[in-house]
Amino acid sequence: MAFLYETHLHTMEGSACGKVSGREYVRFYKDSGYDGIFITDHFYWGNCRPDRELKWEDWVNQYCRGYEAAKEEGDKIGFKVFFGLEERFNNHGAGYDDEWLIYGLNKEFLLAHPEMREWTRADYLKNVHAAGGCCVQAHPFRNRDYMGAIRVTLGVDAIEGYNANNTEDANLRAEMYAKKHNKLMIAGGDVHFCGHVPPERMAGVIFDTPLESEQDFVRAILERKPFAMKKPEGYPDMSMALPPFGKPVYVYDKQGQMSDMPSEELF
Repeated sequence: MAFLYETHLHTMEGSACGKVSGREYVRFYKDSGYDGIFITDHFYWGNCRPDRELKWEDWVNQYCRGYEAAKEEGDKIGFKVFFGLEERFNNHGAGYDDEWLIYGLNKEFLLAHPEMREWTRADYLKNVHAAGGCCVQAHPFRNRDYMGAIRVTLGVDAIEGYNANNTEDANLRAEMYAKKHNKLMIAGGDVHFCGHVPPERMAGVIFDTPLESEQDFVRAILERKPFAMKKPEGYPDMSMALPPFGKPVYVYDKQGQMSDMPSEELF
């Protein structure tokens, strides 16, 4: 048997760009043939819904409402709902460029660590691993107008090799990068409302056995256990011409520190 999970999804409760409640995704994904979803709302420095002026406890409680609504609905109909988050890094006045998907933490961890708001890439790698979680760079070669640079961190546990809302060239670069640097890849929809991604482009990860918890997924990534990516067949086209980045490319090493590796060595 095969078990399919969406790994990248935003709700209106946690993400300012989310269009529907976490509750609404549950039936949609179950009817679409999925066995579970990960709620990965934009965290503190991302496009989050909660007001950053709130006290930390209040902020976290509001942030988690989308996941909690989805989990409550999933429990009613026997559908798995797992917790994750997506953080965007504040590059010290140089813009908000790269984002990571974090799996293996929970609400209790967030409440106990208000200092997360100041964590660097190195801090995330150290502290998430210490907590038994994993770090995945989302859409690593996304190139949009609001981004001042392309930033890639060699120390993450995996990358999003296919993102349903990425351009073909960005996904192709992610695959090329993963193959050169032996990076594990996952696939995700980056979904903001039901039907956001056409059925033929819907994404996820496929396992031979069901995931019972977030830790099952984390172990699969950290221990490099076998699983497959759901993505359109033949996508992207490995023969396509790649456009220039048109902006700086910065590489961070395996400890999350700035590296002097030239961008040409990424592929």
